[in-house]
Amino acid sequence: MLAEYFEKNRILLNFKAKDFKEALEKMLIVSSEKKHSQIIDTIIKRESLMPTVLGKGVALPRVIIANKEKTEIIIAISQKGINFKGFDLLPVKIIFLYLFSKKDDYPSILAQSLRLLNEDSLRAELLNSKTREEIIAAIKAWEEE
Repeated sequence: MLAEYFEKNRILLNFKAKDFKEALEKMLIVSSEKKHSQIIDTIIKRESLMPTVLGKGVALPRVIIANKEKTEIIIAISQKGINFKGFDLLPVKIIFLYLFSKKDDYPSILAQSLRLLNEDSLRAELLNSKTREEIIAAIKAWEEE
């Protein structure tokens, strides 16, 4: 289910950013969306109300975009980690940025992602992946279990 929303060019390995806003800016470069500042403002405003840092080095920032044809998931893997000021104060190393379409079942997509990223072994596998193909294969294999 998740794998159908992944595209190789939307997986960023060896990702570096100094903070949350810069991470969003860099991730949106590979998006089909054009209104980056509007998306960033919406995500940051939402983040102040309900943080999307899950702990364990994972963040799932998200926004629903009106008139979007299909959901995009942009993945960034940072070996060093990025300070998102999460509740466990660990640097974020895995970011799934969701640009949701109302046409997709976005609550199910998010729930599946939460189950996926709660698995210690899968997080380790994602962090150890050397290629975009390895990331997609790891997620597909997890979904098929």
